[in-house]
Amino acid sequence: MKPADPQCVAPTSCLLGQSPVWSASEGLLFWVDPNRAKLHRFKPKTGNTRRYDLPLKASALGLAGGQLLMAGGLEVGLFDIETEDYRQIAKLDGDVSDLRINCGGCGPDGSFWFAVMDSAEKQARTVWYRLRADRVLEQLNAPSVIIPSTGCFSPDGRVFYTADTTEQEILAFDVREDGALEGRRVFATTSAGAGYPDGCAVDAEGFVWNAEWDGARIVRYRPDGAVDRVVSLATVRPTGLCFGDNDLRTLYITTARTGLTGFQMDTQPFAGGLFAMRTDCAGLSVRNWHGK
Repeated sequence: MKPADPQCVAPTSCLLGQSPVWSASEGLLFWVDPNRAKLHRFKPKTGNTRRYDLPLKASALGLAGGQLLMAGGLEVGLFDIETEDYRQIAKLDGDVSDLRINCGGCGPDGSFWFAVMDSAEKQARTVWYRLRADRVLEQLNAPSVIIPSTGCFSPDGRVFYTADTTEQEILAFDVREDGALEGRRVFATTSAGAGYPDGCAVDAEGFVWNAEWDGARIVRYRPDGAVDRVVSLATVRPTGLCFGDNDLRTLYITTARTGLTGFQMDTQPFAGGLFAMRTDCAGLSVRNWHGK
């Protein structure tokens, strides 16, 4: 693969593939298809894929010392990749028909950050939580949006990025030493085009890569929010990003096929598949949740 030339490496036809996470210890990439309650696995060394049935509609993944931390519905649990056993470790009050977890990831403090949103996608009811290593849930002070679509950090852990997808804005917050958020600002906007900001990944240089839902492209932003690079994609709905492989210079891209017209699916045969492209910069090492 040449830089800036994404190719489909796993035609999995996910309805809503998302939340890719790279396990360096195993040389495997994992991601979920929440609408089907599936977990997918890709091994770059062989090109083989595997699909797991899940007991919940997981929408966010993290690493947890050889296991996968997964969040979906209104719960967080641990999934053993070898035995395929799942055990719930935290649960929020409420009804999934009213609120549900949409995105999340491991923070620099070893906790797992995730966002709950309005299940009907109509009201700004987002609440961000942090699952500490001792399994205590802490509510974060991020303002509510309708659809929160990512959660990642600058290389030094001092800036937190998320997306207000409905308003077509990528937001940035300063992270205080106690983990509280302050200094909310619009980092970048996609309102000039058709795309909506979805999943992000930050590289070692502090640049933010974003998947644009309905934009058929990946955009790399400089730390000041200016556009650095635009990469076209062969399908219109990219959803999530993750750096992987031994050198962390392969950017993996999950995509969706949900909501596409018959014509779009005919012209985008790899929609819902996993794409990959080589980059000239490395990503950040994936953090682990520090709990058990």
